[in-house]
Amino acid sequence: MRLTELDPWFLRIVDPGTWRHVDTLAEAQGVCFVCPKCFTTLGNTIVGAHRVICWSRSRGVPDDEKPGPGRWTLEGTGMADLTLGCEPGKSRSVLLISGCAWHGFVTAGEVTLS
Repeated sequence: MRLTELDPWFLRIVDPGTWRHVDTLAEAQGVCFVCPKCFTTLGNTIVGAHRVICWSRSRGVPDDEKPGPGRWTLEGTGMADLTLGCEPGKSRSVLLISGCAWHGFVTAGEVTLS
């Protein structure tokens, strides 16, 4: 499925624990999108699905910012071609360790389920 189907937002931290939506990847320190596993389970709707937040250490997000511990590089020009790349010492995959336990990748705007 495409990331653009999952109501994605770019995020920037204002203060520790507080963030706001931003319009462009250039401004972003993270990305938030509807969980692809729950989206599929609910019949391809965002209604009732939780969200996933992925922060980027290389864009200035500290390791103690929640959620964690994962951190990704944000690569591409926007949502249509976004790749969550590998920060040093981290995995490129996204793994939710609670709730629905989605595990997958965001590559060139495509979201995969493991």
